[in-house]
Amino acid sequence: MKQAFALFLIATVVALPASAQEHDNSAYLTAFSGDFDGASEKLHSLGEAIPEDLFDWRPAEGIRSVLEVLDHVSDANFGIAAALGHASDYGSNKSETKEAALERLMASQNHVRGLLETMGDADLGESIQLFGMQLNVYGALAIIGGHTHEHLGQMIAYARSNGVAPPWSGG
Repeated sequence: MKQAFALFLIATVVALPASAQEHDNSAYLTAFSGDFDGASEKLHSLGEAIPEDLFDWRPAEGIRSVLEVLDHVSDANFGIAAALGHASDYGSNKSETKEAALERLMASQNHVRGLLETMGDADLGESIQLFGMQLNVYGALAIIGGHTHEHLGQMIAYARSNGVAPPWSGG
């Protein structure tokens, strides 16, 4: 599964330079922002719905706990934004409570939103180095969006495994 996701990301990144010349970048930024907001709000609301006594729960040894998943998403949001020139004062301190993890997650999501507000059409085709790859800003945004959705799905599975329904699902 991880290999399929990695291949999807690579294919997306390789295809993006050509599509950047054919599409309205401002429309892309608007669409990306809406998608990121939706997935981020769901991830945060699901974190709120999971009881604090389950934040140490993990599906198996060696797999991230609920708390660790939220910290991981926060780290990625801050880290990728920094690679795009939008640094933060937040370090990679690990949260110890539900409240701290959710506060940090919200701060990282707002940080990405702040990054998006500073971006213009010309920025999207700019070349950057990220995770040892040379790609453009379109590719970096695709990674942020894909990563958010990936871990939203993971958290849905964690919640359902523990009898917690996602708040937006109606049970």
